[in-house]
Amino acid sequence: MPVLMFHSIGCENENWYRNWLSVSLDHFENFCKYLVKNNFETLFLDEWLESKKTSTSKKQVVITFDDGYLDNWVYAYPILKKYDLKGTIFVNPEFIDPSEENRYNLDDVWNKKIDRSQLAPLGFLNWSELQRMESTGVMDVQSHSMSHNFYFHSDQIKDIYNGQKQYDWMAWNNKPERKPYYTAESQQQYVPNGSPIFDFGRALGLRRYFPDKELVNYAIDMYSCNADNKNKTAQINKLNEKLKIYPGTYESDEEMEKRYRYELFESKRILEEKLNKKISYLCWPGGGYNQLSVDLSIEAGYKASTFSAKNNDFVKRNLGDYKSIRRFAMTSFISTPIKNHYIENPNFLVNLFKYHLGKNFNKNLYRIQKLKILILDRIFK
Repeated sequence: MPVLMFHSIGCENENWYRNWLSVSLDHFENFCKYLVKNNFETLFLDEWLESKKTSTSKKQVVITFDDGYLDNWVYAYPILKKYDLKGTIFVNPEFIDPSEENRYNLDDVWNKKIDRSQLAPLGFLNWSELQRMESTGVMDVQSHSMSHNFYFHSDQIKDIYNGQKQYDWMAWNNKPERKPYYTAESQQQYVPNGSPIFDFGRALGLRRYFPDKELVNYAIDMYSCNADNKNKTAQINKLNEKLKIYPGTYESDEEMEKRYRYELFESKRILEEKLNKKISYLCWPGGGYNQLSVDLSIEAGYKASTFSAKNNDFVKRNLGDYKSIRRFAMTSFISTPIKNHYIENPNFLVNLFKYHLGKNFNKNLYRIQKLKILILDRIFK
């Protein structure tokens, strides 16, 4: 049974750096129509887990959404409800919007309360919206850990910050109270230009490195005084010399375990308290985990988690009743080293789903399409 991974719905044209995470409304609705027409049954993860104990001839699928974007309420929820389908949302409590009222969604458009142009899908879900979706039986909410943060994990400097969009997560660490708003506002002001960027990774798969504040301040001052800020190599070389004086520190075993426990136990506790339900499933942000975080997730009481195919060592371990959830990415884009290409074909998502089902025709169709895009990238770059 395929378990599908979505993120955002309907925001592929929004002014947001990560809009390539979004599936277009046309693609998503056509996919939902396909599921209904072909008699697919959608399951929650409790049902998925139960189904693993028996065999069935039914066509079944699990639809999941990562991160808890507001558009899951604005677009995904009404469309799933319209077609009598259901999905699971993995959320991070630190990204929950503090607003208290349900915001407009497609239901309000269809009921003639507002015009479609009044919908504002960028942002993150609030507790009221999560509770409403849960209460209707259309969405099941589970844990995506507490923070979804990236952290430095070595003293190797790889870049210098000067507003690059791919480092938007640095603002999450510097100004965590603004995390729910990062999709809809510029947060460059929360990260000083010149800040050194060290090797980094996912919070639950690493031991955190803390650069010395003296080194960071030196880097920021050097950047502000340097007329030629384009020569990053020279700046990094100077900082590497300073590292000998200000080497920074790593978190201890005790500090790392405490942080992991916060991510796994506290997110579970908050979600259970706010939603008045048991939280049993975990989605590792970005597929980041290690031996310690997996063991702690079992201790916390999760029944299963979304192991990454790229890091499947733990899947091979005997984890007893603890199950691994393998998922297939659903997207409206084909990505190349040069850019993310939106695919106009309204049946692209259906074809991608058939690819994930192992249909050879659709696999070849996708590969040919990607090859054409790669060739065009080379010609026109």
